Amino acid sequence: YKGKYIMTAVKSGLMIIDQHRAHVRVLFDQYLRQLADRTFHSQKVLFPEVVQFPMSEKVIFEKILPEMESMGFELEDLGGGSYAVNSVPGGLEGLNPLKLVQDMVSSAVEKGVSAIDEINQTLALSLARQDATTQAQILSKELMEGLGNDLSACHNDHSTPARKTVLCILRQQAIENLLG
Repeated sequence: YKGKYIMTAVKSGLMIIDQHRAHVRVLFDQYLRQLADRTFHSQKVLFPEVVQFPMSEKVIFEKILPEMESMGFELEDLGGGSYAVNSVPGGLEGLNPLKLVQDMVSSAVEKGVSAIDEINQTLALSLARQDATTQAQILSKELMEGLGNDLSACHNDHSTPARKTVLCILRQQAIENLLG
């Protein structure tokens, strides 16, 4: 519906899924599994870009750098808080590597990094948000079905990692009451 929601009949009524939030949820779970399994692969960038961190973020960046490298990022220290982004995890074509790295570091600064699980969740969420379908993107029937199936296989299919609602069910009785 309007490139934002997927609507499907279920036993108890009509399920309405926010397709962007559902895609974030699915990708988040996928990236968490890849982090745990260390199955990311690097892909060299054709033209490395430089990301600059203020000293306040540089400390956090250095703490999460080993995790980022295990994910497939290759960042070269150029000195003075500057880093060249030479490689990114494979499968992220079309994403802005600078924005992705900056978002990951900003998220780690915001949430604090005290444990590997927190770092992994922060990195997975940043990747999922960058890689998810945009709102108002019209999906084919096959993609909608695939997203619905992937969502049902998720650890938590009712909310995003940021605890926003992914789906709701409009009960049959509520529909009948509306149309009386």
